[in-house]
Amino acid sequence: MGRLQRQKRDWEDLASVDPLWAILSVPERRGRRWTLQEFFETGEADVLRVVRVARELGRPRGWNRALDFGSGVGRVTRPLANYFDEVAGVDISEHMIEQARCLNADAPSCTFLVNVDPDLGLFASHSFDLVYSRLVLQHLQSAATVRRYLTEFLRVVRPDGLVVFQLPDAVPWRARLDLHRRLYGFLRAVGVHQSWLYDRAGLNPMRTTGMGEESVRRFLDAHGAVVARVEPDEPAPAVPSLQYYVHF
Repeated sequence: MGRLQRQKRDWEDLASVDPLWAILSVPERRGRRWTLQEFFETGEADVLRVVRVARELGRPRGWNRALDFGSGVGRVTRPLANYFDEVAGVDISEHMIEQARCLNADAPSCTFLVNVDPDLGLFASHSFDLVYSRLVLQHLQSAATVRRYLTEFLRVVRPDGLVVFQLPDAVPWRARLDLHRRLYGFLRAVGVHQSWLYDRAGLNPMRTTGMGEESVRRFLDAHGAVVARVEPDEPAPAVPSLQYYVHF
């Protein structure tokens, strides 16, 4: 099984056992303890913060189309539709997208798509005013994979648009060891069901990938992008992270 296929399987597993916690992994909410109302309210708060900063920066110039990368069940996709005419949510998990379409059936300006490719080739260049991603890039396989998708963010955003993304600045050594993920992967490979691994063994397949701020800035500068603002990610996730606001 290739790395991308393994990542897809992992997120299909998470989507089947506890999708809301998989998306927003607050420790005390583990075990299906999110209510839908509380869960979607966190997305509204995230979007309000982004919109406030976007208006301060004067970007994007247009508010027609937004992309929510790693949309899950639409936690952020839905509130983005309060500000943009159209919002596309993409996710690697078919089960996440199925739930997103069901939960947001009353939001016709939201479109949810499965993307299992190592790029965003299903979208044309310069097709979004805003590209947004939070608590997603940190779960990709490597820093090289993160850079590949950042390149795609810069490709699909319009010249007067805005890219907003979150990344851990440094990953603690315990997280880098990935012991829980490695054990999960081994047991899953020998046929242990994902529900038992999650509920009984307390395991999950999430990985944590980070990039230091200096590395992120160098990469974006090499691609002609401007880092307009960097802020500590709030509310703070388990691993200290930064939120970047980027444009051309």
